Amino acid sequence: MSNLKIQHDVQWLADRIPAPSWGIFPKTVNHLSDHSRSVLPETLFLVRPGPSFRWEFVQDALDRGAIFLVSDRSLLPDWERRPELKKRIEAGAGLSFVEEIQSWSGRFASEWWGNPSSFLKVVGVTGTNGKTTSSFLTRSICSSSSLPCGLLGTVVFHMGREEEEAPQTTPGALQIQSLFAQARSSGLKAVSMEVSSHALEQDRVSGTRFSVVHFTNLTRDHLDYHQDMEKYFEAKRRLMVWTNPDGTHPVAVVHAGDPKGKILVEDLRKMGRSVLSYGESPEADIWPKDVEVGLSGIRGGLMTPSGVLVIESPLSGHYNLQNIMGAVGTGLALGLPLSGIMAGVRALSGVPGRFERIDSGKGFSVIVDYAHTDDALANLLDAVRPITAGQVITVFGCGGDRDRGKRPRMGRVAGERSDFVLLTSDNPRTESAEAILDEVEPGILETQTPYLRMADRKEAIFEAIRRARPGDSVVIAGKGHENYQILGREKIHFDDREMAREALGGSL
Repeated sequence: MSNLKIQHDVQWLADRIPAPSWGIFPKTVNHLSDHSRSVLPETLFLVRPGPSFRWEFVQDALDRGAIFLVSDRSLLPDWERRPELKKRIEAGAGLSFVEEIQSWSGRFASEWWGNPSSFLKVVGVTGTNGKTTSSFLTRSICSSSSLPCGLLGTVVFHMGREEEEAPQTTPGALQIQSLFAQARSSGLKAVSMEVSSHALEQDRVSGTRFSVVHFTNLTRDHLDYHQDMEKYFEAKRRLMVWTNPDGTHPVAVVHAGDPKGKILVEDLRKMGRSVLSYGESPEADIWPKDVEVGLSGIRGGLMTPSGVLVIESPLSGHYNLQNIMGAVGTGLALGLPLSGIMAGVRALSGVPGRFERIDSGKGFSVIVDYAHTDDALANLLDAVRPITAGQVITVFGCGGDRDRGKRPRMGRVAGERSDFVLLTSDNPRTESAEAILDEVEPGILETQTPYLRMADRKEAIFEAIRRARPGDSVVIAGKGHENYQILGREKIHFDDREMAREALGGSL
């Protein structure tokens, strides 16, 4: 999308970019890119520092036809040590420097694409767990309220055309703005998007005008990146205290039942921001009254500032009640009718890889879920236990090159809430699969729950299916919708749902 031709002239550039340090502004530029492989002739190319940056990318961009470059000022000393690049740029291109190019990129890209988010109702959902289901619910509520809505998140990107498999939860700054432009040109009026802590830390949503921001919860995750829980929270908080490019502020929808959510509600109200809180307590703006959560779904009433809202959802699990309340709050914040909100909640039958049931044909349940934190795994297993007459058999692992501190915690949760555990690989990445299992295992041992350790994920899934009897539930956790496994730096095809069906086919 970033290579779709949009022409801007020299005056447009001069109004938005500092005067060139080398070379001159071109008469026109037709493309915008921050990846050298996507550069076309007459491209404006952004040069950003970072662990993966290589000067070869700049050479490649120029070879492919980049006509102007914008670089982060921190790279100036390195540029000055490359007289061959200076000579080449001055011969037929130009180079300007800006401060903090990460945040600058989003703002510039938004203007490049005509500030598309200002023409859309953009809802940003952040939090450790529940982002995907909440964003799907929001899209369903918008669509049922005659507000055509796109989706950006962990599972898919859908901007009005065909759905695309999501390469990451929140894309880069240039791609986000180009996707908003695509949504607008496709006739969409809203976008529901997940906003990860990494994206917030890296300013990927800079330049975006949000109508609503939604905080689901905060539990331990990504500490390999954020180092500690306070820094992790501060990254999430950035979205909740967001100031739009036009100086306005989005309505905040916050899970007040979460300890950090409660803090956010208090802080935002002190700031004079518009807030809708939700939780189990009648002190929240949205809370459940006479709600039943069972195998067949969630039914009952929600007390809201707009009156009682009757919900009927096929989703299972108490944690999905939280997701529904947050999405209802988002609908109210957008000013949508109660009838559309109720219809949207009712219409969403499920989310890929989230409590996704696989028909066993043998009288036991098979459930595939993305739960990959100790809190998410606890919520999942707590939802499975009441609907299981027999044993809960859990297959799970922990990802490599990620927060190691959560590994024994996940082992403990699996052991406490399961009758039998199959400890296996998730995405080992560059770590040893056996070494990861070594760090998970002590948590299971604390619970004295019987378990098997099987590094091969396929074998573990087959063993779980083989052990299952009528009335049991087999829970395969950690990867959900993912159709790959990362071994070393190689991504191989692997889908828990496919593996479960293959195992069931062999057992029938």
